[in-house]
Amino acid sequence: MIAIRLISAGCFVVFALVGLCMGQPASAAKIWEGVRAKYGSLNSYSDTGTVTNEFGTNSKETHKFTTLFSRVPRGYLLDFTKESGERFVIWGDPDSFHNWWSAINSKSDYPNPNNTGAFTGADVHTLGAAMKVTALLYPKANFQGSFTNFAEQVLAGTNDVSGHKCYRLTGSARDIYGNTGRETSVRTMNVWIDIDSMLIRKVVEEWPPLPGQVSRYTTVYEPLANPAIDKSKFIFAPPH
Repeated sequence: MIAIRLISAGCFVVFALVGLCMGQPASAAKIWEGVRAKYGSLNSYSDTGTVTNEFGTNSKETHKFTTLFSRVPRGYLLDFTKESGERFVIWGDPDSFHNWWSAINSKSDYPNPNNTGAFTGADVHTLGAAMKVTALLYPKANFQGSFTNFAEQVLAGTNDVSGHKCYRLTGSARDIYGNTGRETSVRTMNVWIDIDSMLIRKVVEEWPPLPGQVSRYTTVYEPLANPAIDKSKFIFAPPH
């Protein structure tokens, strides 16, 4: 059944992108559909990236992260390190997910099937990095993050990001409480998508600021689709 699902997902990617490849006019909805299909079909994925947090009148912090993913057998690692040196790590294996936060030197384990608790609060600790690509890689998990409620998308043209030609989609993102449906943290969001690989290379989220201030996250990715990843890379041992 796993092989059938992977083959079907791969075919869906082809159909979702065929219009773009044949030179038909692109639309924001079709591009985003292609992105979701692409990530959902990947057997493995890796990236390195940064999140730059601009806040207040002129404050700026840049944090680093790495993501590793294998669909079968399941392997996952998100290693996020703040500019201050604080780390938040999530890792997974076929039996469970785990997380560790250096600020309190706390490790928690989340065995199957109730394993998504490892990601609870991850957006706060990682300034949104943990729940962007992860939500696309695990489309059935119903993770909440910036891409879960990405709406009002418009194709705003193309730009180069790190030498790669990208579609730029602009729209809005928001957090929604599951029990009440209440919306909060509404912000504008721009997403740059590599035209060749359909992988995300840059995301800029901006909240309405106070006068004379800024509130902006800029997340930049160096992604790889279906890389070979040694299973030992998914093992993390919290330092003592």
